[in-house]
Amino acid sequence: MAVFKTKRLKGVDYHLDHLDPFQFALAVDQASYTVEVHFSCHCFTEEIAAHHTPDLYYSHAGERRAFNMDRYDQSKLLPGLIASLGNRSVYYTRQVNYFFLRDMPNLVGPYVVFFDPAKAKKTGVDVLLNVQSAYCKPGMTDRAAPVRFTTLVEATAKANPVNRGPIQQIKRK
Repeated sequence: MAVFKTKRLKGVDYHLDHLDPFQFALAVDQASYTVEVHFSCHCFTEEIAAHHTPDLYYSHAGERRAFNMDRYDQSKLLPGLIASLGNRSVYYTRQVNYFFLRDMPNLVGPYVVFFDPAKAKKTGVDVLLNVQSAYCKPGMTDRAAPVRFTTLVEATAKANPVNRGPIQQIKRK
């Protein structure tokens, strides 16, 4: 069963099964970790504003937001972006989660993906990665503290802290 219900808008169905949870294996040195990825509705919706009409409203898990066609289209890339992080850098936010960003064709500003890793409680899974939001953010910072995704997954799986490194220029976009 799909996590997110299909959005019907002007007679067109927008399916969201590309955001169903999935797992992938991540090799770190001689070890392999299983990462399970879950997505939030914030990956394809935005906060309701005065210009949103009721046909755009989307409710999920007690939250009501507005369906956003740009975020929806971009969300189709999320599973591939997450699964291909490998040994690339991700960055600490100013809060307690992480992000990575990519320059995408036809977007003004980087596509930013915010996520939170946690040690999994489920058998056969080492890390639960919750993708909290993803959207084009033209004013995104160009400086943050990096950590290798492999380092983050291994530390999370072992319930070890990940040390915050020095803030530096973001190298990969």
